[in-house]
Amino acid sequence: MHVYSVTPESASRQWEFTQDYLTRLRETGAACERAGWSGILVPHNLHEVDPWLIAGQLGAATDTLVPLVAVQPSSLPPHTAAAMAAAYATLYGRPLHFNLVAGARDDELRRTGDRLGHDERYERMREYGLVLRALLRGEEVDTEGRFYSYRGFRLEPRPEVLSQCKLFVAGSSPASIGVARDVADVVVTHPARYPEWEETFLKPLLAGGYTGELGIRIGIVARSAGEDAWVTARERFPETWQGRQETLLKTVSQSAWSRQLAVDAVAEAAAAAAAAESAESGESAGAAGEKEPDVYWLGAFRSGHASAPFLVGSHQDVGSRLAEYLRAGVGHVLLNGSYEDDHEDIGRALLAARRAAGS
Repeated sequence: MHVYSVTPESASRQWEFTQDYLTRLRETGAACERAGWSGILVPHNLHEVDPWLIAGQLGAATDTLVPLVAVQPSSLPPHTAAAMAAAYATLYGRPLHFNLVAGARDDELRRTGDRLGHDERYERMREYGLVLRALLRGEEVDTEGRFYSYRGFRLEPRPEVLSQCKLFVAGSSPASIGVARDVADVVVTHPARYPEWEETFLKPLLAGGYTGELGIRIGIVARSAGEDAWVTARERFPETWQGRQETLLKTVSQSAWSRQLAVDAVAEAAAAAAAAESAESGESAGAAGEKEPDVYWLGAFRSGHASAPFLVGSHQDVGSRLAEYLRAGVGHVLLNGSYEDDHEDIGRALLAARRAAGS
């Protein structure tokens, strides 16, 4: 199982930082490496520092950590992305991975003039991924596509380590599944609860001919006692009016995973409110008061400060739930951020998951 954290935010509406960003970035990278994790996700959006500059800093601050750099085809042509990977390999002697994302935020798409529809953006991503993969392999590219045209182009210089670079494709829509089948080494989802994830994502993906690796993006808050984990999770991700409104807006997002998580998050909140009202009214008081919360939790997503579901509970409970995905073939776990103080607890939950999955 390959585990990835994510780079810290350069600015936040929720937190006040006492250290400068460069210090926090380097310390995060070093902490992930000490935890034994494989890599770190470097996001791409219009309100964060350029991901390639961040990747360079991570290369200088760590020895083995592999940046997973988010790339939107609208922002960087594939030959430039390949050249950046070659520069990174030349400087630090190791590969990096690419997280190909189509773009989900309507405001950012408008601001950058990207007027393609949802499925068209994935059509562009397919061309992008095919060109990028060929260049990383050292092939000469000669193609005339709808979005990219090359005449006898080859990446030079090309360090041999580039053959170890992987292409991740994020998404869960039919269009993204089709692209994943054609270009992805690893396909990543923000998973629903396991039974739904298996039925609506995994089975269609495999039925479509996908033979690559699987990844999930998920948060983990684990403690020896499940009650302590829930206290921490709710303190970190309190529900607010603004967060609820943002969640409602996401129910009509162009992004299939964001839209579905938002719908599920609203339903989860409604069910919790109904259960609380039932307990207060005395209906099924004993059962309602004793019922344990579900390990799979969308409260962090609903708060507006996380983009993925969380697993919350004891090390064993979180491990058991995560093991369901591992047994289905998931080999890459992208964490929705982490605190260094949590690394030991996350490590214990991951170990429990490996044991439960028999790996």
